Amino acid sequence: MSPTLSELQDVLDWEAIVTLQAIDEADGATVETVVETTGLDRDAAENRCQQLDTLGLVTSPEASEGDVYEITGAGHGAIGDGLYDDYDLVGDADIDELAEQVAELLDRRDALKAELESLRDDAEETRVRAERQFGDRDDVTEEFESLAADLRTLEQALEEA
Repeated sequence: MSPTLSELQDVLDWEAIVTLQAIDEADGATVETVVETTGLDRDAAENRCQQLDTLGLVTSPEASEGDVYEITGAGHGAIGDGLYDDYDLVGDADIDELAEQVAELLDRRDALKAELESLRDDAEETRVRAERQFGDRDDVTEEFESLAADLRTLEQALEEA
């Protein structure tokens, strides 16, 4: 009896899913093809091919056919039922979009860093003017120390991002 879609989703990790997808998209693939397509190392690709074979999702390769794994009827059924749906698989088009989003985030981070530097400069200038006007008052000093601490916290958060 073939495993249910739910059972497959519980058992298969993302490496197994990308292996299955590589075999599916190539209409049959060798372990070498899976390695080239997915970027998995050979041991991981072999293990996932064997796992998919054991679960009945791909055919056992025959030496006479060049060790090509092919999707079985049960495999096509599971794929059609939505096996890939719970996995965030990134395709070539998605990579370009993600790269653009990362570039935008880095630009925003850089802009925030520049704004933070400007705030730090403004705060220092205001602190100097306040000390000239109010002298060495504890309440003024505390307020600027608090502001400086907030700016340091923001700076640390940006550095960690």
